[in-house]
Amino acid sequence: MSDIRKIKIPYHPCMDEGAHSKIARLHLPVAKKCNIKCGYCERKIDHNIQRPGTCSSVISPSEALFEAKEFIKEWGDSSIIGIAGPGDPLYNVETFETIKLLNEHVPNIRICLCTNGLKLYESIGFLVEAKVKHVSITINGIDAGIVKKIHPFIHSDGFKIVGKKAAEILITNQLKAIESAVSNGIFIKINSVVIPGLNDFHLMDVAKKVSEIGAGIMNPMPLIPAGKFRDIKRPTSNFMDSIYNGCGKYIEVFKKCRQCRADARGIPGKENCRWKKTA
Repeated sequence: MSDIRKIKIPYHPCMDEGAHSKIARLHLPVAKKCNIKCGYCERKIDHNIQRPGTCSSVISPSEALFEAKEFIKEWGDSSIIGIAGPGDPLYNVETFETIKLLNEHVPNIRICLCTNGLKLYESIGFLVEAKVKHVSITINGIDAGIVKKIHPFIHSDGFKIVGKKAAEILITNQLKAIESAVSNGIFIKINSVVIPGLNDFHLMDVAKKVSEIGAGIMNPMPLIPAGKFRDIKRPTSNFMDSIYNGCGKYIEVFKKCRQCRADARGIPGKENCRWKKTA
């Protein structure tokens, strides 16, 4: 068995299993647009669906500031304020506007981002200046032949790029972003969607690679059948255990992920996602 690189895990409900049931988090749904296509994703405005890419409404940066201030009053300064969609945060100017407002008006705020990583490398300078300490990147493969089946196209520099070339650009940007982020003091968590028959056998390679370049923890998540992959069965708990064990040879593994909505709020598992216009 390989030695796991020992990196201090932040006391964060989506990274530290001890914090999972104790620390509250708020996801601010300010990021509407996305720059890649994920075969399993169906972004929706919906009050009931429990999965990433869904929210009750997309809100403005000023509304997000109001919600964050009220949330911290209720849940305390240890709370995590995250931006996780419903699109990709770093593809939306509203994300940057929101972070600037949060830093200006909410002292000592703990900000977190979830991104596909395509634009992360070019955003590192802003995130460091904004004191963003935690970033989650969804990486479903490091082999372009596999990744192109999961992410058939990307939007980059004003162009739609498809197939293997798109996958290669995505992988390159993700990996160099990890190295840059870590060297700048940002803790990196890797989210990976486990898609049986497509990338499940490959995720140990992902775990090994991201650990080598500085990622601190990996979160393999069972596929929620939807979109192009709606007919693939969700992995069983036994199946997921084998993935956890395999990836755990190389990197710490987080096993309590609830695959939250883009407007999740409160303690994980005790969510209240009723959003309304407030500002």
